[in-house]
Amino acid sequence: MKISQFQVVSICVLVETALAFSTYPGRAGARARISTHTYRPYQGTIVTTQRRRDAHLDMGKVSSGTDTSSKNLGESSLMKDALAGLTVAFSLLSKAIACSAIVGVNPLVGIWSSVVMGLTAPLIGARAGVISGTAAVVAVPLAALTQAHGIGYMPLCILVSAILQGLFGIFRLAKTADLVSEQVLSGFLNGLGLILLLSQASIFKAARRAGTLRPAVSIAALCFSIVQVLPRFTKAVPSSLVGLVVASVVASALKLPLATLSSTSAEGTFSGGLSSLPRLVQFSQLRSQATSPEALQLVLPAAISIMIIALVETLLAGKVVDDMTGDDSTADYDVPTRSVLAMSVGNIVSSLLGGFGGCGLIPQTVLNVKSGGVGSFSSIAYALAMASFVLFFAPLVGAISQAALAGIMITVAYDTVAWTSSLKALQAVINPTNHPDITGRAVSRTQRVIELLALALSSYICYFGNLAVGIIAGVVFQRGLLSVYHRLGSDSPGNNVSQ
Repeated sequence: MKISQFQVVSICVLVETALAFSTYPGRAGARARISTHTYRPYQGTIVTTQRRRDAHLDMGKVSSGTDTSSKNLGESSLMKDALAGLTVAFSLLSKAIACSAIVGVNPLVGIWSSVVMGLTAPLIGARAGVISGTAAVVAVPLAALTQAHGIGYMPLCILVSAILQGLFGIFRLAKTADLVSEQVLSGFLNGLGLILLLSQASIFKAARRAGTLRPAVSIAALCFSIVQVLPRFTKAVPSSLVGLVVASVVASALKLPLATLSSTSAEGTFSGGLSSLPRLVQFSQLRSQATSPEALQLVLPAAISIMIIALVETLLAGKVVDDMTGDDSTADYDVPTRSVLAMSVGNIVSSLLGGFGGCGLIPQTVLNVKSGGVGSFSSIAYALAMASFVLFFAPLVGAISQAALAGIMITVAYDTVAWTSSLKALQAVINPTNHPDITGRAVSRTQRVIELLALALSSYICYFGNLAVGIIAGVVFQRGLLSVYHRLGSDSPGNNVSQ
């Protein structure tokens, strides 16, 4: 019997839900049994929430090289928030356009999706300091749907995903995301990075057909090099924005016959002004699709994938702010729940405006907090700045080279892959005594092998199959084997670590 992708996703979600409730942190004593993880930016590692308050000062010094204590980061002001929001808008502009290219929609769709997410999140009560916008983790599974069935199903897919996110928040299931371990998260990032890298192949294939492959590769390489090298000298301006501008200017100055955003979009797309404002979707078509079982079954696998992935990244982004400011928002049960509900509302509004929504963004959140944006106004300021780019500077945005944009996404793909964590997992298998757990306790080689296998499994499924299925399969596989291992008593006191 042939099993559809929908059935695979459904089975995995049911298994994950059962696993979540069996070790749910709300039950008495369960919190001690669950290792709650937090993404540590710039290091590719995971720390436990129990040690968050002790670790946030050291993390700030490592990531920025300066004193980023909670006393300095926690002081919010409108001016700091406004400047931080402007900085974030510049850094996210290129990525929003690139995500639009991945999905296969107008470049302005990604920008307006970011604007909607940035405005609704603070208004609903999401975690202050978190930046929400268009994300590659949303664009990749959505692209699989649009490439197979066209963009006509995009609003329905985002709407269904948003409703599922809303149900997740209403039933207060936000903390079940803690089930995702460091190894599974690393596998997800590895798969996502490879998908992002291959998604840029279409730009170079088009350049090859046009006989401009060599200049296209040169401009992409120039952009990639600037993004990688510039931060070593200065972090005053976003390196991705500088790389995008310099590469596009060089292509224009040398009169290279390369495609631009304007040349590959419909006429008038980048004319600016009120004509650039988003349009409401056709409600008759959306209603017809929403009442069609065939259409719902068509979009549900992608919607579930987006729901799960967006939840994980949004909640991790909130924990990043906790680490950098020293404020443990997870101590207040309602903060993660409100963040999920805010994301749901933002995605609903975005879908009705023809956008593809988004989620919390870890890199932009780190940049925002480091720039002084710890208040809710920083998100509003970033959204308003993004809107101004479209309304007043649209012609400049249209002049961006497609090859330069590919260079940006290659950089994003490279930075997405969890190089450090993957290497660490391999080294831990070879010599487990040099890689104790967070408490300093030695871990057996068998446990490290299970962790490495979970990383490899989630990487493989995320790349070759489905991102959400990869996460769920990795969690079930790792926790299932570790449960069997512990029941057999293999890690009881006195056992050899190298076992």
